[in-house]
Amino acid sequence: MAAAAAACMPAGAPTSHRRRCCRRRQVATAAASSGGPLDCSARLAAVRAAEQQQTLPLFADGYAAAAAEAAAAAGGALPEALDAPDLQREALATRFLDEQLLKAATIVNLERDLTQEYNQVVLVGDAFDTRPFRLPWPEGTLLFCVAPTAAHAAADAAFKAAGARVPRGCLLRRVPAELADGASFAGALETAGFRGDRLSVWALQGVACLGLGAPEVSALLVDITNLAAFDSLVAGMLPPMTRRALDNLLASFGLLGAGVDFGQQTDWGRWRGDLALDPQGERPWLFVAQQKRLSNREMGIYEDHVAAAEEVDEDTPLDFS
Repeated sequence: MAAAAAACMPAGAPTSHRRRCCRRRQVATAAASSGGPLDCSARLAAVRAAEQQQTLPLFADGYAAAAAEAAAAAGGALPEALDAPDLQREALATRFLDEQLLKAATIVNLERDLTQEYNQVVLVGDAFDTRPFRLPWPEGTLLFCVAPTAAHAAADAAFKAAGARVPRGCLLRRVPAELADGASFAGALETAGFRGDRLSVWALQGVACLGLGAPEVSALLVDITNLAAFDSLVAGMLPPMTRRALDNLLASFGLLGAGVDFGQQTDWGRWRGDLALDPQGERPWLFVAQQKRLSNREMGIYEDHVAAAEEVDEDTPLDFS
């Protein structure tokens, strides 16, 4: 570290300046080594394809091999060692998120009313995500795939060539989003048909390998919490951070939830010692949370009702809980 600091600052520079320079260089190096959208998609698809070779795979994915091949053909880099701990954690995360999504998609939120189902599913991070095609979605489910523009065209062509179709009565919409730049995708998602006054369930997988820093992760959560209706569910795997940073991050965006550790309670009988992570250090986290704020759409409805009540000079009780 001292050598790196000396290389970017003169020897006589103050120590604090040298440390800041070193930190900037470390951040730049980490960003340069992070994968692009196609690299991330190829990596995740290869993990899912390798899982199908297990005696008892964690999940079934008949499109993973085609997705990995297509992502690689489009310019993505396939991983060399598929048994590496970080890749095995991706397989565990896939199973974990599959369960969270299906659990949400098959229940009704009784706290709202009997028509409020989690029939809007938003998959964030990977254009080659096969969940729209391989999971048994209930009829009427509207699926959105939010991912970098560069990967969408290749993914769409690959799945069409493989004959992949969403279940009967369901619909898939692709939404371009430059997640690594922190750009908002809210407008594009709403244009695709997403409604912020209806319940939704979100799954984040693939964002951890895009090299997102704290500003980009915050921008992503800003969009999610502005779009997701009260009581919507959010789950996923976030880039490395400490447990305290994760808890503070979720709470700051009105998300009631917590991190889920990679351990023997979430390994489905596939635990290995090298999968363990330092509970006190920076590491990737699975998490599950529930939106406890009104979405922008719900706030707009609330304000319209307030304005209408004031216009007729009525003391109308407004309960949006």
